[in-house]
Amino acid sequence: MRVLLSAYACEPNRGSEPEVGWQRALHMLAFADEVWVLTRSNNQAVIEADPLSNSDGLHFIYYDLPNWALKLKRYSCFTRAYFILWQWGAYREAAKRHREKPFDRVYHVTFASMQFGSFMGKLGIPFIVGPIAGGERAPFRLRKSLPIRGQVTELVRDLGIVIQRCSPLSRSAFAAADRIYVTTNDSLKLIPKTWRCKASVHLAIAISTLPARNTKRQPQDSPRFVYAGSLIYLKGVHLAIRALAQVIATTPGARLTLIGDGPAERWLRTVAERYGVAHAVEFAGRVPREQLINAFGNYTALVFPSLHDTGGLVVLEALSQGSPVVCLDLGGPGIIVNASCGVVVPTVDGDEHCAVTRIANAMNFLAAMTDGESAQLSQQAIARATQLSWSALTNNLTGSLD
Repeated sequence: MRVLLSAYACEPNRGSEPEVGWQRALHMLAFADEVWVLTRSNNQAVIEADPLSNSDGLHFIYYDLPNWALKLKRYSCFTRAYFILWQWGAYREAAKRHREKPFDRVYHVTFASMQFGSFMGKLGIPFIVGPIAGGERAPFRLRKSLPIRGQVTELVRDLGIVIQRCSPLSRSAFAAADRIYVTTNDSLKLIPKTWRCKASVHLAIAISTLPARNTKRQPQDSPRFVYAGSLIYLKGVHLAIRALAQVIATTPGARLTLIGDGPAERWLRTVAERYGVAHAVEFAGRVPREQLINAFGNYTALVFPSLHDTGGLVVLEALSQGSPVVCLDLGGPGIIVNASCGVVVPTVDGDEHCAVTRIANAMNFLAAMTDGESAQLSQQAIARATQLSWSALTNNLTGSLD
């Protein structure tokens, strides 16, 4: 079988969407004789520097728009037009290759959002979309304490979801698709009812790091929690800081380390000061990915209260190292984590204060575990990460078509 993957974002060791494109390409080799990946020209150097790019049966097609279009991309008002033009140009390149030697199946892999559409359904062969995201949104009851800028950002996102639901580019892709995979039930609602029978929920991300074998946790005099990711409003880090204030009321030695940086850092420092925990919150900045993964064993748990994260790769990485996770029942993390490997905080029946208290209760629960209980939870976290491997994901997305 000869398979084509449309993957605008595709680079090894980058995380996020580039990692999705790269891993899907590698693991598709188990199901096809030839895997052709159509991606951007500026990904070429990084891809070809990785030895796995020379894997038998794996081929790359590099395509980019003319220089005038690349220059327009620098201006935010032309960004959407640029991405739509790239999708159209990629289709034309694919059609030319298809005429020379036909493909048997085509996948739209990245972007993992359908707001820019995909024209690959015009090739006239089985067309599989996703997993895609875009329908996740922060509940209004959890936006109360966000600064004005954060609230405006969320309102703009809400408008984008409405536009995406009505977009003719999205609708034409859904109509042409044989299968549509979405990341969450919220994104499932983006699919018009006419084509929802072709859709199902699957994560877009999986684990590529080798799960730890040694589940022994580092002994701690006091509970130490960690958040890892960008310091932006949608990540809900302010909820973790407020929860820490409640934890410290009964466990004064508790600490929270924030690994990452971003535009919300100054505001988060203000939040820590306002709730009297500035001394207990460490802003560690960015660290190399490998260093981060190795550090998970030094913490009681990862606290990741994202308000609408479609994936949450760091959650999988933490679980793979035996670290339990505290998250909200929203987006990808709410699907990845279950009671066997952490605590999923419900948000449907409470306001922001209630969510903060529940996060604090989860942190206290994990901190109070005995060594034996902690070791068992670590083993279960690793088992959960193993279930969510790239091989398993690719099999789920591919096997159902045979």
